[in-house]
Amino acid sequence: MNCARTHAAAFLVILAASCSTAGCGTPTAPSDTVLTGTVMRGPVQPVCRVDVPCDAPFSASFTVEQRDRVVATFLSDSNGRFEVRLPPGSYLVIPSATAPIISPRAQAKEVIVGPNGPTMVTLRFDTGIR
Repeated sequence: MNCARTHAAAFLVILAASCSTAGCGTPTAPSDTVLTGTVMRGPVQPVCRVDVPCDAPFSASFTVEQRDRVVATFLSDSNGRFEVRLPPGSYLVIPSATAPIISPRAQAKEVIVGPNGPTMVTLRFDTGIR
């Protein structure tokens, strides 16, 4: 092997090693950036009264998209709470087709995950009950 090939091969080995330890090209969420919150649906009854909540938390699965690419999925619990680790940026949260709401995909919510710590949101969805 000539000298140029030897140097090129050595460079590729060093580049590969540095990428495997530094995560070249693979964005990862800092350990403290997370989207957390509650999902609500409503109305949950045809006639809302002042003394009775008209919205309720719900359990469903969701996808998180960024630039038309699925980057995460999560499931809200029976109290509507969820948490998903994401790098800072802008995302669409999309309910699954089986979520107990009307036109789930049409109700995608835009969220922005901040650069530090948790980003807390309440996502509200329409049930179609009237």
